[in-house]
Amino acid sequence: MASLAVNNVRVPGHGGLTSLTMHDGRFADAGAASSAHGDVIIDGGGLLALPGLVDGHAHIDKTLWGLPWRSNSAGPRLADRIANGVTVRAGLPPVADRAATLLDAYVANGTSLIRTHVDVDPDGGLSAVEGVVEAARRFAGRIDVQIVAFPQCGMVVAPGTAALLDAAIRAGATVVGGIDPAGIDNDPITHLDTIFAIADRHGCGVDLHLHDAGSLGRWEMGLIIERTRVLGMQGRVTVSHAFCLCDGDPRIDALLEQLAECRIGLATVAPNTVDPLPLERIVELGIGLCLGQDGIRDPWSPWGDADMLARARQMAWRSDYRHDHDIERCLEIASTRGAAALGVADHGLTVGCRADLVLVDAANPAEAVVSCPPRALVVKAGAVVGGTWASTNH
Repeated sequence: MASLAVNNVRVPGHGGLTSLTMHDGRFADAGAASSAHGDVIIDGGGLLALPGLVDGHAHIDKTLWGLPWRSNSAGPRLADRIANGVTVRAGLPPVADRAATLLDAYVANGTSLIRTHVDVDPDGGLSAVEGVVEAARRFAGRIDVQIVAFPQCGMVVAPGTAALLDAAIRAGATVVGGIDPAGIDNDPITHLDTIFAIADRHGCGVDLHLHDAGSLGRWEMGLIIERTRVLGMQGRVTVSHAFCLCDGDPRIDALLEQLAECRIGLATVAPNTVDPLPLERIVELGIGLCLGQDGIRDPWSPWGDADMLARARQMAWRSDYRHDHDIERCLEIASTRGAAALGVADHGLTVGCRADLVLVDAANPAEAVVSCPPRALVVKAGAVVGGTWASTNH
């Protein structure tokens, strides 16, 4: 693999200009501003270097990205959106093509790692998983894709789904998902026992959608914690959305401490429908936390843009953050901290980490979040994959 040197860049936490050298897909050295040498040498022009961006919660199999505008026809309830998605998907182009079009936008915006929840149900079978596996294959070397086998329509209420989830892991999914064991399936014990058994059998992780709020959601969270402990799955479980942790109830802190003890991570999309997660306490306890786009331009919603800087900005705005260090925390959740929550610990700009980086024109990470500048350079595993530099030099 060719080595790459990026000279004259600013790295957060390092004073002045520096250089970054990449070899065999890893950061090999950092030194004087213009001293690095490689098979390819780029002058960073004093731009700010950021780690590759991370989307920890997406649904790329559902996307309408790149297709003609389609007015949203879903009703207001969660069940309405699920049903609308099933109806609309029948007339769409293949999942692989739509997902690949969206992955191309992610790469252009500097995302190097994504976790996507992919529908598995008796009607569609494994077709969506197979489509996303194919899209990920097309983009190998440009973006890493983790696939969650996701029972969007429920599991207990949709007989046959449990067997399909098991088959989806063999077909290329790397995580087993779940959704509202009480609110959708009305049988939280069976739901959780089933998905944890699949994960235990295959040695994979769990990433569960939990929209159920209030006391019901907190009770379900306790069940998740219990199963994580019993099966020894510490560090392999994620709860997405976790609206039950957003209402300020005093009992939440005890749950957060248990999540930290069991190394259960959280994923949020910084929604506008509930109060934000208690980010400061989550970070203080060292709980894994990632940020995602959720659906992008799909039958659920017309919103989303595959830009994780923009989503970090949304998180900071929803949290009413005004100081640089708070805003920068949101960028960490959309990059290094988010990657760690997805099991990728070697993500950053230090020697030995994966050589994934983005160059932007900003004074510091806080300004990058607030202004969302164009990506001047996107590097994945030490190779240039996007940015204005790539377009003008190739």
